[in-house]
Amino acid sequence: MRGRFAGRAWYACDVTTVTEAAKRIFGEEDEDVLQSGDLERICADPVLAQRFARRLAASAQKLFPAREWSPEDLRDVLEVAVHGTAQQSARLLEGRYFRKRLREQVNLADRYGDTFAVVVISMVRDVNEGVYASILDAVTERLRRTDMVFLYSRRFALVLPRMRAAGLGPLITRVRELVDVGAGSGAIERISSLVYPDPAYEGAEVLDWAEDQLR
Repeated sequence: MRGRFAGRAWYACDVTTVTEAAKRIFGEEDEDVLQSGDLERICADPVLAQRFARRLAASAQKLFPAREWSPEDLRDVLEVAVHGTAQQSARLLEGRYFRKRLREQVNLADRYGDTFAVVVISMVRDVNEGVYASILDAVTERLRRTDMVFLYSRRFALVLPRMRAAGLGPLITRVRELVDVGAGSGAIERISSLVYPDPAYEGAEVLDWAEDQLR
């Protein structure tokens, strides 16, 4: 008897668990929270926050159809609206963090299809401190708060989340123009770039490509 009742108890518990999971998958409870505008619960739950953000992005798409809006785009706009343009600057990081951050972006791209670009700017040898600073200023002037710049002795490595090939070309052109004005046309040796996902590359090959550019 004990075994039979224990089995029934487990079965009831298991059904309850599955039912709760199903509710979450189909969004019954989440929809109630979103409809009620429960800010505290939305901010405390990443799944709810993501659904809320996607709906905002869809609404922005209807209002401004010339651009394909993402939750990250809305975050950037709202950051400036709340804090002003002083917050709008790329993150400057030491080069030793580059591989870790790049690996994170590759994983996001493989898992969710999030497009990103990686750029390596190589300067001529024996560049002086003033030229280095001028190039750094020119690079960061065109970047977003979510972008990352990794500093090396005569190279800059950039990781640009949500960057597509169509937007990367004009960005690189503008950076070159700014560098030419501030540091001279001969200051940059080369600029190498890659946008991922790319059918020509596997995730691990992106890391290998970046290693080759930094040698």
